[in-house]
Amino acid sequence: MEKIRRNPTVFVPAELDASDYVGDVFGLKFEDTGVVNILAWDDVSKQRYAHLPIEKIGVIVSANKSILIDTTKPILVGTRKEELRFSLGNLQYKKEIYSLIQNIFSRNSGILETANMLEKRAFIFGCGSVGSLVGVELAKAGIGKFVLVDNDIINFHNLCRHQCGIQDVGKFKVHAVKDRILAINPLAEVETYISIAESIDKEVFDKHCEPGTILIGCADNREADVYISRIASIYNIPFVSIGFWERAFAGEVFYYIPSENMPCYECAIGTSNDNASARTSTNRRIYTTQEDLEKVNFEPGISIDINFVTLVAIKLLLDLFNRDNPSFTPRVINYLTQFTLICNTNDPKIGGELAEIFAHPLQITNSIKMRFRDSCPPCKYL
Repeated sequence: MEKIRRNPTVFVPAELDASDYVGDVFGLKFEDTGVVNILAWDDVSKQRYAHLPIEKIGVIVSANKSILIDTTKPILVGTRKEELRFSLGNLQYKKEIYSLIQNIFSRNSGILETANMLEKRAFIFGCGSVGSLVGVELAKAGIGKFVLVDNDIINFHNLCRHQCGIQDVGKFKVHAVKDRILAINPLAEVETYISIAESIDKEVFDKHCEPGTILIGCADNREADVYISRIASIYNIPFVSIGFWERAFAGEVFYYIPSENMPCYECAIGTSNDNASARTSTNRRIYTTQEDLEKVNFEPGISIDINFVTLVAIKLLLDLFNRDNPSFTPRVINYLTQFTLICNTNDPKIGGELAEIFAHPLQITNSIKMRFRDSCPPCKYL
C-alpha cells in the first residue's frame, strides 16, 4: 500500500528562526507525513526535551560559509540568508514557525486566559489514576506550575486506569506524570517529591503555598485529605479533595476556601472514625506495608468511572483557579455545593445498598450542606 505523504513541512521554534544560530538541530521526524519537528538546538532546549526520544534531524548553515555534509545520509539543511529556508536534497520544505505558549494554548483563547493560568500552581498529592488525570488536564488548560507528591511506582496493574503507559512501568509516579505534563507544555515548572503528604518539609509548603496555589488531594484515603486540609487552613489557600466509593460506582468532590468562612475538610467530613462519608479508604501506599496490601479488600473501579468523577472536580478547579479573573465565566462552582456526590450508576449490583440513595445514573448532587464543628482544630487557625 502506497504511503500517504503530505507537503513536506518543518516546524521551527520562533526563537530559533529569529536567532543567528548555526549548527545541529534536534527533534522528531515522521516519514509517513513528511513532517519534521525541530525541538532543540542548544543545551537549554535539549534539557527541556530530555524526556523525549529526540535525535539529530538536521543542520543549520550560513549561506556565506560552506560546510561538509555527508551526502550518503540525506539530512535536512537549513540555510540562513535573507531568511531561514530548509531543504532535503532537492526537496524544499515549507516552514511553519511556532511559539510554544501561543500555539499550544491557542484553542483556549477566549475561554481561559493563558497568561493568568501560567502563573497558577497545582499542588497535587497522589499521582495515581486520579492525580495523573488532574495533572494532564490542568496542563492542557494552561496551568504553568506543578508540585507532585507520591511515593509509589507505576506497575502493570496501574495501566488500565493511569494516564501514563507501558513505557513508564518502573518509574516513580511523580516522574511519569511530570513527563506527561512536560510533553504538553515543555515550559511548565514541575517539582516532584517522592514522599507522602505528612512527610513533606515545612520549607516546601512555605515555598509553594502562596496566592494562586491550590492543594489537591488525589490520594486513596481520607486521612491524607484531613492533613492537607489543615495545611490549607494554615496557609489560607484553597483545597480540593477527590475521593471514591467502592468500585468507583460513585465519588465525592469537596472544596474548601479558608478565606470564605467555610467548614474545613475535618470539620465537614471528619476523620476515618466518622461515618459522614462512604468513601473507601484503602490506606495503601501511605499507611501499610506491601504485605498488608494483600489483605486490603479494595476495588478501585474502571478508568471511565474514575475519570467521570475526576473531570467534574477539574471543572471545579478551573473555576477556583480563575476566581481572580473578572472576565472568566464559572462553569460549575455556582451549581455545586461544597460537598458534591457524583454517581456513575445506581445499580446495587455494582454499588450495593448505598447505590440506592441515587435517583438515577450519572446523578450529580447539589443539595448537601456542610456545617462547622465546634471542636474542629483547623478552623481555629483562621
